[in-house]
Amino acid sequence: MILVTGATGLVGAHLCLRLLEKKIPLVALYRRDKKKEATRAFFAANDKLSLFELIEWRKADLCNLPQLTKAFEGITQVYHCAAYISMAYHKQAYLQEVNQQGTAYITNLCIENKIQKLAYVSSIAALGSETTSAIIDETTPWNPTEEKTPYAYSKYGAELEVWRASQEGVPVVIVNPGVILGNGMPRTPYAQLVNQVKKGIRFYPTGKTGYVAVEDVVEAIVGLMNSSIKNERYILVAENWFYKDIITFTAKALGRRAPKWTLKPAYLYLAWAIESCLSGLRFRKKFLSRALIRSLTDTRNIDGSKIQSSMQFDYRPIKDYLKDLFNN
Repeated sequence: MILVTGATGLVGAHLCLRLLEKKIPLVALYRRDKKKEATRAFFAANDKLSLFELIEWRKADLCNLPQLTKAFEGITQVYHCAAYISMAYHKQAYLQEVNQQGTAYITNLCIENKIQKLAYVSSIAALGSETTSAIIDETTPWNPTEEKTPYAYSKYGAELEVWRASQEGVPVVIVNPGVILGNGMPRTPYAQLVNQVKKGIRFYPTGKTGYVAVEDVVEAIVGLMNSSIKNERYILVAENWFYKDIITFTAKALGRRAPKWTLKPAYLYLAWAIESCLSGLRFRKKFLSRALIRSLTDTRNIDGSKIQSSMQFDYRPIKDYLKDLFNN
């Protein structure tokens, strides 16, 4: 039996649909009934409500070991898609608890239950960041002396737990998707960008990042799970886009005004300094960090080509995919 964590999120919901369409039975974890209903709505929107009824739902918080232990009964393979996503500095404790400690529980149970294979959905945030190279790939080393965002630390720590499972005899694969695009689920990173564009965005940061369709992420992890590949990492990035271009494209698709002004690094660091002072005086919670500013101004490309040399796989073009999202 297959276990899917994060089944109430974008990747998890699409993964459940893909597996059920192939008549593969599965167990899905959920934390709150409201979140489970979002997955039901996604299946209903795709006229697949009958498949939703085939899911065996097991309630378990990622940080609740007794609940997770019970959820692992009869499980042979695990897709670990669950995670908390936030770039806010003040969320660092919760990020560590959910992403790293929660993954430690998952990997311990995989070892204990002699799971056949574990597929973990990480993030490009957990990749290395060698400043002397113009390209980031799977071989780029993690620099422990460079400050990272709390989200990056939590996902990197989670990866260490997964690699520990591989050393204990559990075959693993890790994928590092860029910003995942897709429809059907609320509060995804791109959905939040769309909402901001609707309200109006006047400024754009100078950097770029990688993007990938959710269907490509699902295709990759299912293919890797069913292959003989083990103990490998794969970046999943179809294309790298400057923030200006992705915001402008979104604004035009929504009939909104495109941003005109560059959000220069100096302005971001000034905002960080002011916010740090206000946070120290307890007037507001701290969101910005120097690491986040660096990521917003980073212009290096992220290379997602390795998977194409390991299995038959083609990325969906991002511009065409975005057009389809807005048309639908």
